[in-house]
Amino acid sequence: MWEYDDPSKLIEASSPETYLSLVAVDTIYSTTDSLGNIVYAIDEEPGPDYVWDTLTQAFATITSSRQELHWWGQDPDGDVIGYEYKWSSDSVWSYTNLESGVFYVPIRSELDIFSFEVKAVDNDGNVDPTPSKLTMPIKNSSPEIAFRYLSNPLVADIGGDTSFTFPTRTFVWDLYDQDGNETITDIFYAIDDTCDTCWQRLDGDATSITLVGLEPGNHTFFVKCKDIAGAESSTSMFPDSTRPSDAQIWIVKPVLGDVLIVDDYPLDNSNNALGWYTGMMDTLLGQEGYSYWEIGDELPYSSTDVSSNLNYFKTVIWYAAYNNTAAANDTYNRAEASLVNFIMGGGNLFINPIDFEDTTFTWFPLDSITTLNPSGRMLTGKVLKSPIGEDLDLIVSHLIAVKVKGFWPDESEFEEITELYHMADPEGNDSWTGNPTVCSMGQYRVSPVQLSGKVVMMTLPLHDGYRPKLQGNGSAIKLFQYLFDNEF
Repeated sequence: MWEYDDPSKLIEASSPETYLSLVAVDTIYSTTDSLGNIVYAIDEEPGPDYVWDTLTQAFATITSSRQELHWWGQDPDGDVIGYEYKWSSDSVWSYTNLESGVFYVPIRSELDIFSFEVKAVDNDGNVDPTPSKLTMPIKNSSPEIAFRYLSNPLVADIGGDTSFTFPTRTFVWDLYDQDGNETITDIFYAIDDTCDTCWQRLDGDATSITLVGLEPGNHTFFVKCKDIAGAESSTSMFPDSTRPSDAQIWIVKPVLGDVLIVDDYPLDNSNNALGWYTGMMDTLLGQEGYSYWEIGDELPYSSTDVSSNLNYFKTVIWYAAYNNTAAANDTYNRAEASLVNFIMGGGNLFINPIDFEDTTFTWFPLDSITTLNPSGRMLTGKVLKSPIGEDLDLIVSHLIAVKVKGFWPDESEFEEITELYHMADPEGNDSWTGNPTVCSMGQYRVSPVQLSGKVVMMTLPLHDGYRPKLQGNGSAIKLFQYLFDNEF
């Protein structure tokens, strides 16, 4: 005999069963705008497709770990119509008919443990008596901070292990936090000492600090960061003995006088040219009347530091490399914006470039240029005539073994322009025609009542790194004596 279920006998109602899964996502932070509205870092707002935890205020004020949960249910005798869910921090169950949700779990400490439960509800009102449960450890990652690549001088660029600066120095760093850079709330920096009260705080999104008014002497800079859960990064420092390619000593020089000599000739390893310039300034201004800055192969990383170095002074004497190969190391073109601002702000500039990288200078526009010695040799005895007076004439005292330029300034760009030197009439094998200018001075009109500082460009070298070149009619010191007494 075959046995069949008795259709007259009612089937006992069964409870549904619930299943749960987790998709680990990322960490999100929200802030408020000027109107008090919540602004989310992921550019999302709560909508009908999202289920949110009940910690609304916590989510709006602190960092939260973004968790995406999925669930589903099965009911052997009917249909699943909804779900009840609860976080371990909730006291009551919440209801939804969705089968997924994005939740933002607040990170309050280095490691928090959260659990989520969900149970299916069927069309008969039966609820799964054994909710699915998922326990999640939410770990906070420590933030990281490091100086930006090349923002600190390299030993190879400055030609030694010591970085000299004036009393302004900018430090630049990069930040990273696996939980999201938005979790970084504090930057701390200190100078010379890391005692508890030595640290100064910056906002968590700060990526640089410009220190001003630094005292002369040796210094060390420290920086670290902290996230919202209180985790701190390791401390970065400059100088740092563990980074031997970076400068190992940082010395702040005092500002002396109102004249700055800029040594833009890094291949002059013996500093013969610098010695000649400083000896000349000792005579004209005294040892306390000027400062000098050896640039090396690279300008400071921050243009703020370049401008600050110039603006400590009234007059800048900037000399560049002598030979064409070394000219590739010149930095004056890269300092263009700072030089222009310095001049427009009233500063005076004397610049002695030898091999032009461009045909024009923003700070000294040129109408045209010519090569005076295409052979690359200018013999001794060539005369530089000064329209101001014969007593200022200069004569080439040693062979100039590089190509040098004569030029004609673009007078339309200047409010005032004065020729200081031109070549004498050509003789013999001289290649120039006429009397090309080799040293000229100009000023810009800054406003209807104000002129810029004076900018003087001279294209024949005053020194080649071994000996002075224009001493055939007395020392070239007389040019600077004239400039200091009458122009600067």
